[in-house]
This record gives sequence, C-alpha cells and structure tokens, in this order.
Amino acid sequence: MRLRTFIAANMAEAIDQVRRELGSDAIIVSSFTNDAGRMEVTAAIETARPEPAGAGGPTGDLPEIEASLEQLFRDRLRATPPQTRNPSGHSGIEFDETLIAEALDAQGVPAKLRDALVAASKALGHDDAVAALARALETRLGFEPVPTLPLTPIMLVGLPGSGKTVTMAKLAANAVMEEAQVELYTTDTERAGAAAQCESYGQLLGLQVHPAENAEALTRLLQTSARSMTQAPRPRFIDTTSVNPFDRTDFAILKRLTDTARLVANAEPVLTLSATGDATLLAEVACTFAQLGARRIIATHVDISRRIGPLLAAADASRLSLAQISVTPYLARGLGSMNPTICARLILDTHEMRAEAKSLSASS
Repeated sequence: MRLRTFIAANMAEAIDQVRRELGSDAIIVSSFTNDAGRMEVTAAIETARPEPAGAGGPTGDLPEIEASLEQLFRDRLRATPPQTRNPSGHSGIEFDETLIAEALDAQGVPAKLRDALVAASKALGHDDAVAALARALETRLGFEPVPTLPLTPIMLVGLPGSGKTVTMAKLAANAVMEEAQVELYTTDTERAGAAAQCESYGQLLGLQVHPAENAEALTRLLQTSARSMTQAPRPRFIDTTSVNPFDRTDFAILKRLTDTARLVANAEPVLTLSATGDATLLAEVACTFAQLGARRIIATHVDISRRIGPLLAAADASRLSLAQISVTPYLARGLGSMNPTICARLILDTHEMRAEAKSLSASS
C-alpha cells in the first residue's frame, strides 16, 4: 500500500490532487482541517510494485504503513505555516452560561471546577462563548507547549500505557521536520518489547536510540552529548520506564533518574497523561509526578476518551501546565499545541456537534 498526504484549501481541491497523483482507484484514509485552516487528506492506493533485491534500509523491518510515514513528514514540510484565523472575529457561538456548564459537564469536568469556570466566564461580560471560556481557562489553568526545538533534554514520564514512547517519537518527528539533529534516549531497557518499539520509531525517523539502563549510564550519555555540541544545542528526548507513582520504591528510582538528569543536563520531566482515566485518579497522579519537578502535561488518547475534563482536573489540582494534546497514534499527525482558545473550542465545538447530531437523530 502506498500512502500520501495532500494539503489543499478545501476538500474538493484535495480530492483533485489525490486523483491526479494516485489515480481513480485511490481511497481516502483520513481527512481533517489542520492548524492552518487547510484541508489535510491522507489517501492510499494498493501497489504491486516489488521491492528491489536487498531493499530494507532504516525502515525495512517496520510495518508497511509505518514505513510510509516518512513521506508524510516530507509532505507536511510543504504545508502553509499555521496562521491565526479571524483573531478579532466572533466564534459564532453566543455566550450562554447554561451552554458552557452543559459543555463542561459533557467533557467530564468536576463540579467544583465547572462552577468556577462558568462563574469566571460570566464575569467577563463577553458575548462570545469561546472567547469567554478561553479567558476563564487562561485565568484558572496554565498553558505552555513544549518547544519544537527544546534547548534542554525533555524526559517523558508517566503511568504504564500512557503513550510515552510514541509521544517521544512525535516530539522527535516535529524536530526532524525542522531539519534538526535529534538525539533519542531510553531508560526503558528491561520491559519486554519496549526496546524494540523504541528502536522501530528511531528507525522510522532515521535516528539512533541510545539505551541507558540506569542513572549512571544516562549521565555518561548526556555528558558525552554535551561535549559534542560545538554549535547550537541539539533537541534531546528521553523515554523513561513507566512507573506506578504510588509504589514508593519504583517512584524513588524514577526520581533519582530525573534528579540526576536535571543536575547533569538541566533535563525537564514532562508528564504524559492518558485522557482515559478518572478525574480523581488523574489529579492524584499529576500531583505525584509534579514532585519530580514536572511542570507540563502532554495529553494522550483523547481520541479514545473523547473528553478532556479529567485532564483539566489534573492540571488544576497539580498546577501543571497543559502543553500538547495527541488525538491520533500516527506520528505524521504529531501533537497539537494546547492554548486557552484551542481548549475552549474543543469543549464547545464538540458539544455543539453532539447536540446537532442528537437533533438530527431525533428528527429522522
């Protein structure tokens, strides 16, 4: 199967591109409006072209669809850079405190936080629901995306199954797309399959993954890396072993690792948090990981949970900033930055679409 991504002003133009490049037998795999307001369509076509003898290279051992993603990265490089759309325009959703309360309830926001956000939105006296909610979110929560090219190492920490490894790969992919020299490290060297998964992502990106079985090994790698940087710092991303934060022994080992990396290279722990958890549990988890010196959350599995209320509760309780959000497992989609307006739109637009779908269902 051959995969290509096409970016156009609208769906019709994108389909025209698909037909010209891949032919009439191509099928649309996915489509969405990107941050620049343009339609991004991924299409596929079956191909029987044989691989040359001895073909393989860095992606030769990967599943075929994964191996095709490198082309998607290159396609995205040609995309129009994100622009602010109608910064002074009205969102089209009139302010209504009942609407905002219902939208927050639908997202699973705990009652205390919901009431605080509704009150803050109302106090602003704004007739635009998105603008009012965005301002309320901004006053209550922090928003701070991880830079595409961070100056200090980023360490991904989190619960088992939170998506740390793929999140590291997505961060690295964004940096690779900026033509940066990226370094990847993993301390998850004992869990079955973990090293192979990390290596697969490294191969896909054309990057070597450096294993570090303990804090001492990671120290040596980071020190060696620092000595080799003669010009601008290189983005460095570190995948860590998943831990149960309520297991004192496991958490103490992780804390020693993060403390060492911070001392040696000013590394920053970033919490990878799955949106599929309960609000109370995620708040406790975030508060515990904050003890490592983490100050940001990257949210994952939002496409599965379809709700961000528990994430907002976790950020509110821990005082960690919301950094990025992941709504797809595909590396080519990367991570979307979170800011108050994006967050408000996610809450209200989703609610509006659900209400419209319910109305259409009732009338049919």
